[in-house]
Amino acid sequence: MKISCLRTAISLELFEHALCAKNSIMNETTIPFPGEEGRLAKLSSAKLMMWVFLASDVMGFASLIAGYFYLRILSVDWPDSGELLNVTLTSINTVFLLSSSFTMGSAVAAIKRNDQKGMLRQLWLTISLGSLFLMLQGYEYFELSLVFSEVFDERPFSGHVFASTFFLLTGFHAAHVLAGLIYLGCIAVAAGRGRYSSENYLALDIAGLFWHFVDWIWVAVFLSLYII
Repeated sequence: MKISCLRTAISLELFEHALCAKNSIMNETTIPFPGEEGRLAKLSSAKLMMWVFLASDVMGFASLIAGYFYLRILSVDWPDSGELLNVTLTSINTVFLLSSSFTMGSAVAAIKRNDQKGMLRQLWLTISLGSLFLMLQGYEYFELSLVFSEVFDERPFSGHVFASTFFLLTGFHAAHVLAGLIYLGCIAVAAGRGRYSSENYLALDIAGLFWHFVDWIWVAVFLSLYII
């Protein structure tokens, strides 16, 4: 009986310790990495996981872009993208998306100064720019569906491998933008409730990493489809 009680007490103590560790993992769990002159730079485990996820996502985009160029090289009737695509509109849209990367960075910088209002202002501006990007891309899709219908025998999405790869690449990126907007929306709601401060902004920082990735991977997609 005494041994059984002792085991129960030890189990409860271990459970309590694990629960406390779970509640504080986002702010306290770090993984050391060698720094300059023997100093250790600390990277949160949550941020490390985001970096790992982004690395895997880079490989996904790289595979799609590589497949696009492979099919383009093999094709004997690849159309001139400059004649089919609205490069001017998409260039403007690209400026909007890249500007949102700057506002996202400004939101993180604001919370580091404990500027709650500045953080919220920049965060909602980021969401607005991202939403504008998606709306303009939706308009571009509508416009291209009409153009591709004429050029590719009334099959705008599958009439030619160019159309298929175009919508696949841009659609895959658009899905990331939409996911990022939902992500930032949740962060903005939490920020409006005062969850973040200069002492606690890791979740915002991690969301910023994802949004910067979404912004700058578009540069590779844009150059591949519209410019090169």
